[in-house]
Amino acid sequence: MKQYPNILMVAGNGRNVGKTLLSCRIIKHLAESTDVYAVKISSHFHSLDNEAHIITCTDDFCIVKETLDTRKDSSRMLRAGAKEVLYVQCKNQNLPQMFDNLQAFLTIDKPVIIETGGLYNYINPHTLYYIKGEDSSKQKPMRDGNNIIMLSPDEALAFNVETIFSDGPQFKIRNYEKV
Repeated sequence: MKQYPNILMVAGNGRNVGKTLLSCRIIKHLAESTDVYAVKISSHFHSLDNEAHIITCTDDFCIVKETLDTRKDSSRMLRAGAKEVLYVQCKNQNLPQMFDNLQAFLTIDKPVIIETGGLYNYINPHTLYYIKGEDSSKQKPMRDGNNIIMLSPDEALAFNVETIFSDGPQFKIRNYEKV
C-alpha cells in the first residue's frame, strides 16, 4: 500500500462527532506556517450549486474546487485557512479510481487534510484520526493500522493540534523528503 507522509485523514462513525471541527483546527494550526490543502469526501451524491467549480465529473465520482462561502464543511475548511479545498462525491467502491484522478490536484510537499473514512482502506496516510461517537452501529469496517489515533468527540475537541507532524524526518513542513 502506497505511503502518503503528507496526508492526514480525519474520519468518524457518524454525523456531528467533530470530524470537520478537528479538520479545521488542524488546518488553522498548520496554515500559520505553511500552505495547507484540504479534501472533503462524501459518499453521498447531492445536487451541486450552479456556481460550483467542477473539475471533473463522471458517473462514479465528482471533484469540485470549493470557491463558495456556504455552510458546507468544505467551505469551513477554506475559512479555516486551507489554500485550496476540493469537495468530492464518490461511492466507497470507486475510491481507488477517484484517488488516482485526485492526485493530479494534490501536492506532495505540503500537508493535505482529507476528511474521509473509506479512503484509509486504499492508501496509507501519515495518520488517521478516528473520532468514535457513542453510536457504534455506524462504525464502518476499516483495515488495521499502526497510524490510527482513536478519539472520543471530547478528546477530539481537546486534542493538541500542535503535535501534528512532530514525529520526525519522514515529513517536515518546511523540508519535505520523499520516503
